[in-house]
Amino acid sequence: MRILVANDLYGPSSAAGVAVNQARALRRMGHDVSFLGTVQKPDQVRTFVEESGLPVELVFVPPYDLRWRSWMSCLNRRALRAVKATLARLKPEVVIFHNVHIFLSYRALAAAKASGARVVLTVHDVMPFCFQKMFCFMSDKLDPKGPAISFKAPFPQCIPCARFRWSPLRNPWIRWHLKHHVDHLIAVSDEMRRALVDNGFEKSIALANGLDPSLPDESAAAREFRGKYGLTDKRVVLYGGRLDHRKGAEHLIRALAKAKQRVPNAALLVVGSGLDGYEKTMLELAKSLGVGDAVVTTGWLDQAGMGVAYSASDVICTPSLIFESFGLINAEGMLRGRPSVTSFFGGPKDVVEDGVSGFHVNPLNVDALADRLATLLGDDALRQRMGQAARQRILTKFHLETQTARLVEILSGPSGAAT
Repeated sequence: MRILVANDLYGPSSAAGVAVNQARALRRMGHDVSFLGTVQKPDQVRTFVEESGLPVELVFVPPYDLRWRSWMSCLNRRALRAVKATLARLKPEVVIFHNVHIFLSYRALAAAKASGARVVLTVHDVMPFCFQKMFCFMSDKLDPKGPAISFKAPFPQCIPCARFRWSPLRNPWIRWHLKHHVDHLIAVSDEMRRALVDNGFEKSIALANGLDPSLPDESAAAREFRGKYGLTDKRVVLYGGRLDHRKGAEHLIRALAKAKQRVPNAALLVVGSGLDGYEKTMLELAKSLGVGDAVVTTGWLDQAGMGVAYSASDVICTPSLIFESFGLINAEGMLRGRPSVTSFFGGPKDVVEDGVSGFHVNPLNVDALADRLATLLGDDALRQRMGQAARQRILTKFHLETQTARLVEILSGPSGAAT
């Protein structure tokens, strides 16, 4: 098949990394695959072929103030012209879109359908029905072992939540385009699919992200990393990504203070950065709780550096307060044999098997979060057993080649309307 894989951005992390790895895997299966992404500086425009053999085209789409995202995500004329030009030149039989809600826009789905291609949209987050990051369901009363949470976005609450970003046309526009111009709507986890169904997208398919299991030997670099950041004799919890309150950073620091009462050499490795100097807020909280010297920050790391950070850690923790669609940090750490303590709000619940490859918690329950961390950090045998189970779970359920083969099966089957 001639396949075009398209995503707002090109790169190794987040949805872009998933999209690129999927394109490479499809190419290894013998398909004629190209990749389309955008750049926000004219001097970054280029067309090239990766070492993997994947042709990549990066087109210029100007940046804009994200307060206009509700409108620009519906129709970005500059991006639409670039998409149409690529479609006319490559004439793909299938177009697989990943994230389109920042630059490519949902109108690109219509352009792909009009070209005669079969259209796939892979949903990596709640943006098809939510203006923000879906935290309206949060409650400290929710139990990981309790009834399923309803993820239906409450319309009256959307307006004060989105504020100046709210648009009355956005959600109907997206729904119409997904209904008429998408042949297969794919959710990256069972929980992501359930959120889509809760919001009226009945005919979606769950197909989890796939990870490439091949890893370099990171052991020597991990020892050096631990020495560099003063973690040599520590039991290390890794927390990474975009740092802000809604990712559970403050709850995690409070939990760390409690966990250290049972595991005195516990430390928190913070990888990433936050808006408006949020790292300072985290460090000030840690200092006020008496654990300031137990929190180590690195800033952003590249893909190789992130791999070393996983290998230098003992436990991965993702205590997000918002709906997470999958949880790549959990999965990438698990691939390296690290168990996870994760929020049960969304897709991480599907990635981490509770009590086997890690633990599910309500991150608003700081005592429970602290207990799970201390339990893993303080028991070497348990941590090793769960880490082995974590790696095996990734290899069994989230292997890149297996998931790509399932995608090809979906593409070979009958089309299904997205709603």
